[in-house]
Amino acid sequence: GAQLVGVPAGALRSASPLGELAPWVGVALFGAGVVVHQCARRQSVGWILLVLYVAYAGQVLGGLFFGGVLSALIGALLMTPIAVQVASFRSGPSTLVSFLPAFWLLVPGALGLVGLTQLLGTDRAGGLQSLITTAATMIAIAFGVLLGLGAAHGITALTSGRQHPSQRNLG
Repeated sequence: GAQLVGVPAGALRSASPLGELAPWVGVALFGAGVVVHQCARRQSVGWILLVLYVAYAGQVLGGLFFGGVLSALIGALLMTPIAVQVASFRSGPSTLVSFLPAFWLLVPGALGLVGLTQLLGTDRAGGLQSLITTAATMIAIAFGVLLGLGAAHGITALTSGRQHPSQRNLG
């Protein structure tokens, strides 16, 4: 997000005493806040954190290889099948309980607010660019979720030995 609004990466790293660990600690704090706010079951905490960390790690890796907008797609693509699989465990929460916090972690709502503020202020070109980037990122997240759901269905079919209804008629 900082890259998209023009904040240099070096400024972010030096701002925290935790250095490179700060975002990873932030994910844990966000997860803890979601668990407390939503009154999640105690057994769900680890699963929710797992999905959050998969989403964030996917976003970090996607950012390294594909850039800012596609990083959200990679995060969504990786976390969606994990959220679906987590629900299959006895102690795992439902898919939405672990999926939604990770989705919120990926959604660049603050960027949209910054872009709207710039658009209404004096930096209209910067604001428009920020809003376009925000929209593209949201589309990338949605596409990543769709691809991740497809992967989750494929994984489920492989592990359970069942065919998807659309494949039964092809044999």
